[in-house]
Amino acid sequence: MSNPQPTLARQARAIPRSGIRDVFDRVERVPDAISLCVGEPSFTAAPHIVEAACRSIQAGRTKYTNVLGIEGFRTAVASYSRRVKGLEYDSETEIQAVDGATIGLFLALKAVLDPGDEVIIPSPFFTSYDAEVMMCGGVPVYVALKPEHQMRLNADDIEAAITPRTRAVIINSPGNPTGAVTPADELARIADVCTRHNIWAISDEVYHPFVFGTGETDATDEDRNDVNDTPAYSDKGQTENVAERVIASASSRTAVNRPFPAAPSIAAAPGMHERTIVVESLSKTFAMTGWRIGYLLAPAAVIEQTSKIAELMHSSVNSTAQYAGEAALNGPMEPVVAMREDYRAKRRIVMDDLADCTALRLIEPEGAFYAFVDIRATRMDSATFARRLLDETSVAVVPGTAFGAEGEGFVRLSYAGDADELREGVRRLGAFAMRHGDPLLGRHTPAYHHLEIMA
Repeated sequence: MSNPQPTLARQARAIPRSGIRDVFDRVERVPDAISLCVGEPSFTAAPHIVEAACRSIQAGRTKYTNVLGIEGFRTAVASYSRRVKGLEYDSETEIQAVDGATIGLFLALKAVLDPGDEVIIPSPFFTSYDAEVMMCGGVPVYVALKPEHQMRLNADDIEAAITPRTRAVIINSPGNPTGAVTPADELARIADVCTRHNIWAISDEVYHPFVFGTGETDATDEDRNDVNDTPAYSDKGQTENVAERVIASASSRTAVNRPFPAAPSIAAAPGMHERTIVVESLSKTFAMTGWRIGYLLAPAAVIEQTSKIAELMHSSVNSTAQYAGEAALNGPMEPVVAMREDYRAKRRIVMDDLADCTALRLIEPEGAFYAFVDIRATRMDSATFARRLLDETSVAVVPGTAFGAEGEGFVRLSYAGDADELREGVRRLGAFAMRHGDPLLGRHTPAYHHLEIMA
């Protein structure tokens, strides 16, 4: 008799499987399904990006690179960050190329966490956040994002979750899965919390170009950027002056030659440069998901540690992707603006086509390319709703619980795909919800409101 297989690590077995993958597996078994699941642009990288990659290969620039990344890529990151976000980082010591934002987040967490340290994660959240915290020996602490706050981050809720073991808070704005954009004044209040409690802010900003505000489709860029300028709530205390300085500082640095409005970054807040790690990716901004290229912006002491860890993991980042990334960051921004306007139009499809569906409530998405839909009036849990929607209508959405327990009662749909499929998928979604909705719990006004009867 053969010996049994050696056991697998408890830590590995404890890592949760992505709920999105479960949905993908089910979709593959449904012929002609309309999938509103995939968080990926329908675009591909612009020609000048592809050409730069091909030139680098033809020129033989295919060797190992500096673990921080090639000089041209890091210089391009510094210039882009200054031009688009108003952030100043030294390309020699404060910027590191990474294999996409997921590995960037892992490196950031690995550099700042000791075993047992707590990381505050506003929830619902992107599916890898808690798993990566656990992989780094940390303890996830979940803070519910509230529908009555449009799912934006809230400084008071974050501060209430802080304990002596808290080491960091993960910031994600524009948010996945919610589409929420946290305004600059609230980020200033969160910055004040981080400073007073001496904790790190790890800011996932991969959707920063895709902000829409609450204006109509034909709004000006200034109107479209009202998520930067209009607070979700105001605080009349001491942080108000801080918020004003943040907005003034960021605006003055980005107003000149800014290629498009960008979501505000907590790194722009006074005193946050030395306690923020910005995690970025070219995947969404430049439609380069398969290239696996991103970067970290952080104090030199952090980059010293993340680069050391990265070198032990993979030696260096793919050289071809770095040359392509350099071209993307330095090149014309018209493709990014075109994608943003395409998403704006598709966002309008979702909002208009669900406007009369009294069985669903839509928290108006302010950024990214996701809508987080309240399905509680159907009296189904999120997993059941998503499963039955696929089985009965061949439309796939992701249950809210794939993004944490706080996502119960919601489903996420992506509007990044084909417009005709989106329109038909949303039509079927609305019809399905109306068939199963409880009229006593139905929405009576177009605006979102909390379902007190279900609380």
